[in-house]
Amino acid sequence: MIAAMPLTGAVVAAILSYRAALRQTGSTAASELISQLQKELSRYREDADRRATAQDERVNRLERYLDGYRSYAHQLRTHIFAGRGAPPPEWPKDLPR
Repeated sequence: MIAAMPLTGAVVAAILSYRAALRQTGSTAASELISQLQKELSRYREDADRRATAQDERVNRLERYLDGYRSYAHQLRTHIFAGRGAPPPEWPKDLPR
């Protein structure tokens, strides 16, 4: 029985070191997964920022057009109510037709 003690100690040590190695491998895999997910999240955020910036630019451009069309409509109404005939006021250069 005394001869079995070192063998039992060696088996227990082997089992403990095996479990520690498994934990390290598991934590490494978890760390890699976390890193991968953080990179993916960063890409999604950058893409969302680009889309939001493009959307903001588009809305700003459309609001400028809207202001220009509204202003031209008021010029036309003033022209008509003043009793002026043709030709109407010149079309604004910065507005698409």
